[in-house]
This record gives sequence, C-alpha cells and structure tokens, in this order.
Amino acid sequence: MKDISRGLAQRLLSDRKLSQLIVVAIVVFAAFGILVPDVFLTPRNFVSMAFQIPEIALLALGVMLAMLTAGIDLSVVSMSNLAALSTAYLMVTQVTEGGGNVYLWIVIAIAIGIVVGLISGLANGAIIAGIGVTPILATLATLTLYNGIAVGIRNGQSITGLPPEFVAIGNGSLLGIPIPMVILLVAGAGVALYINKTGLGMQSLLVGANRDAATYSAIGVKKVLLLTYALSGGLSALAGLIIASRSASANPDYGSSYLLLAIVIVVLGGVNPYGGFGTVTGVIIATGVLQMVSSGFNALRFSQFYYQLAQGVVLVAVMVLNIYLDKQRLKAKREKAPKKP
Repeated sequence: MKDISRGLAQRLLSDRKLSQLIVVAIVVFAAFGILVPDVFLTPRNFVSMAFQIPEIALLALGVMLAMLTAGIDLSVVSMSNLAALSTAYLMVTQVTEGGGNVYLWIVIAIAIGIVVGLISGLANGAIIAGIGVTPILATLATLTLYNGIAVGIRNGQSITGLPPEFVAIGNGSLLGIPIPMVILLVAGAGVALYINKTGLGMQSLLVGANRDAATYSAIGVKKVLLLTYALSGGLSALAGLIIASRSASANPDYGSSYLLLAIVIVVLGGVNPYGGFGTVTGVIIATGVLQMVSSGFNALRFSQFYYQLAQGVVLVAVMVLNIYLDKQRLKAKREKAPKKP
C-alpha cells in the first residue's frame, strides 16, 4: 500500500502544471487560514465547501472532455438546467401532486434527466462532427437553444416543492462524507478511467493533439466527438440534478456565471486549451482552489463582484504564465540540443 501511495504521489508531482496547482492550493489555504482563521478553519466551512464543489466540478469535467479534443462546450449550464427541469417536473407531477411511489419516480426522473443531458450533448456532437460547425459556434448556438427551451416551457418560472427524499441527496451525508462529493468522486474516477484506460478515451486525446493525423488514421474522429459531447451532456445533467437537490428547486436560468467559472477551473487545472492533455485530478483541485477563494472572500466580507474579478485575473494570469513557461522550456531544450557542425 505504501508503494502504491508513493508511486501515485510521484506521478502527480511529475506533472509540472499539477505541481504548480498544488502549491497554489497550499498558498491560498494558508493565506485565508491566517487572515480569517475563526471562520475559514472551521469544520462548518469545510463541510459547506464539500457540498458546493461537486456541482461546478462536474460542469468543469464536461468542459474538460470537450477541450481534450481541441473543442469547447459552452452549453453545459443550459444542459444542466434543462435536465434539472425535466427531473423536477416529473417528480412534482407524479409524486408531490400525483401521490405516486416516491422512490420509484425519483429513480425514473433522475434517469430521464441524465438521458436529457446525454441527448443534448449528442446533438452538440452531431452538429460539430456531422455538419462540421466549429465547437465554439455550435455550442454557443445550442446554449441559446437549450436555454430558450428551458425558459419557454416554464415561462421563466422555477419548479419548487420537490420531494424531501430527493432533496436529501443534495444535502445528506454518507459515512460523514457529503453525498454530492461522493457522486463527484465516483464520476471523476469514471472520467479518469475513460480517458486513460479505454480506446475511445485515448483516441479523444489523439484527436485533440493532432486532428489531421487522426482523420487520416484508423481513428473514428466523428464517433469520438459524438461520444465526447454526449458525456459532457451527461456530466452537465448530473450537476443539474445535484443543484436541484441542494436547492430543492429547478430554475431555467440558474448559474449564469458558472460557465466562466468552469472554463477558469479547466484552464487552471492544467488542461491544454488546444487539446491533447488534461487530468481529472487537476480539475478537481482547481475547483477546490476557487471554492476556497470564494469562501475566503465571504469570510472577509468582500463583494461577490470581487470574486468575479478574481476569476478573470486568474484566467488571464494562468494563460500568460503557461505560455511563458512553455516558451522557456522550449528555449532550454533548443540550447541543450547538440549543434550541427
């Protein structure tokens, strides 16, 4: 067991970007621990963060999958809300108002919500892979489309009155661990296995690294893109269900700021915006870092507008730093390379 733990630690630390992120996480934790120890360093604050991290981390994992293929998914929040509304509507009509079997309909409603996310993501993939629309334009269009559907079918009204049994999922604990965090860890492990251990997952990295080479090889690029965006939709739906369960409601325009936050997390987590590289570990740690910043700002009674400003600063700073370090590393390699006579 010690050898396995040591090997895992060595692999994590061998990733330069992940090592930098761990240092940033330690610095942020120490800074707020010193500034507001009575609020930040409390079990209540840690439990609160553990409940809040999963929903945005799942959205970020969806964005990460698309970015690994050198694409992007701007519709994750819209798909999340659409799935949450579908699930909430079924539960309210069949359980709260219809008096149906609560546990049976919760399972059915959750399954339908996930299917709605998968189908929405599959539609994104079909537009991108089948028609050839660039990912940023395709998902920008479907962002508007899915948001319009969600707002239109409810006339902008949220759905409330969800069964307590469903609400318990987003607010309960399992063996002392918040259930949303358990769901995130299971989903994160599944995504990591997909990327690193399955043929299609590894092909998605190759598609992102070199689309032209992948197109002329035996890799089914269209199939990879269809599955990638479908999985992004499924993860978004899962995030939407957690949000609905935590807040005991489903809102057609919830989390308008979550898209920018998810993109910041993915870039901060070390995912290459040009495709081909990224880790689930980096995305989850990056989510934790920004959640610590949010909690620290709340403890210091800073306005949330400053938190949005911090997100933008972090995004710009990380991109500039990564480009600078990549250039320095490339320069060092050229200097070490043997000169031709």
